[in-house]
Amino acid sequence: MTMEISEETKVRLLANARAQGLEVDDYLRRLMLEAEERSDFVSAVEEGLADVEGGRVRPAREALSQLGARLGFSR
Repeated sequence: MTMEISEETKVRLLANARAQGLEVDDYLRRLMLEAEERSDFVSAVEEGLADVEGGRVRPAREALSQLGARLGFSR
């Protein structure tokens, strides 16, 4: 993929990559992965908030007890 960026951005990109001991390509890959992970996290939080607003919640003790029973843990 090819992208046009300003000289100022190129300088900052190179400096940031070097500061992390990475080549520019590796630094850009890391940034893209972090953005994807951040997007997944935001989606999960939004889904959780929608569940709360929709009343699809239950007490933590109940959920953890059920999970423990499923995994074979007892109190």
